[in-house]
Amino acid sequence: MNSSIVSIQPPKTMATVKHTAKTHIVRCRSTFWHLGSIAFLVALIAIASEPILAQDDAGVPSAAQTDTTRASCLIHNPFNIAEADAQTSALLVCQALRSRGIDVGEPVYEVPDTANVYRVGVHFLGEAVLLRVSHEVPVGTIIRERQVRLASIEEAFDAAGRLALALESEETVESTATMETLITEDLVAEISLWEFGLVAAVAPGENATPAPGFLLGWHYETPRFGIFADFLFANNDNDENRFQYGTITVGGRYFLTDKAIAPWISGGASMLFGTRSNEFEQEGSGIGVFGAVGLEVLRFNRNRLAVELRLSLPFSKLSHDEYDPFFDFENGEPVVSDRYVAPISLSIAYLRDAPWLSWW
Repeated sequence: MNSSIVSIQPPKTMATVKHTAKTHIVRCRSTFWHLGSIAFLVALIAIASEPILAQDDAGVPSAAQTDTTRASCLIHNPFNIAEADAQTSALLVCQALRSRGIDVGEPVYEVPDTANVYRVGVHFLGEAVLLRVSHEVPVGTIIRERQVRLASIEEAFDAAGRLALALESEETVESTATMETLITEDLVAEISLWEFGLVAAVAPGENATPAPGFLLGWHYETPRFGIFADFLFANNDNDENRFQYGTITVGGRYFLTDKAIAPWISGGASMLFGTRSNEFEQEGSGIGVFGAVGLEVLRFNRNRLAVELRLSLPFSKLSHDEYDPFFDFENGEPVVSDRYVAPISLSIAYLRDAPWLSWW
């Protein structure tokens, strides 16, 4: 029969207890030190992986770099246009806002939802460009906004200042135009004009001196096309070489450019009358055609100047009933003397906006 053996350990001494406690303390310290080292390394890795100053590829700072005491200049680029165009447009607009006394920072891509921002966006539709700025407090709540259409993104240099002025003064962008900041959009798309001018007319091949006169007319113009009707009269009262010329014309005009200074060509139909006298007097009237070239300036304005060189081609001749002296005036047969005259006129005219003549 096996008997259980009971091991009787000797009682622990005070030295043994102290040694055991010291061993546990050392082990705990080592464990806490390792845990602390691991936590420190994790925190260090997390901090190192987060950029201190977030920047996009082109170097535009994020909202973390902006001064929270001033308004932010937010770049709005929803259509992913060229970053250089989006950033430069925002830079120009925000610089113009600062020049108007508005405290706004440099362009950024991100801001807090509660920020006070001026959002600058560039939108494209075909070749047309829409530059837009809106003041939002907070983001998404528009207080006021202005926009302008540009023929090309390069017009942002002139349009930025006008957008800032219109936004700050609560005016329309159109009302801020000056001669130094005109853009293509300022060209009046459709306009009705009345015309008054001075004329000098001559008949090629004649010895008559140029006949002075005047021109009255009405025009309806678009950036490239126009229609018009006018009355021209010129008269030289020289008894020896008299020349008188008048015409009522209706025609069309094509502008070779839509810029502020535009050359043009035109043509149309006319009703002419004229008189010339040298040894005897010849006169006549009839229909004809004409062709002209010219130049119109200040087309961005409602007051314009135009120069025109016109050639009229009548379908009839000037005639004179010359009687043979051997026949009496009652029974004599007239001998008709004809002469074809194609007048040339040079005019300079003033054109003025006439909204009361625009009925469509």
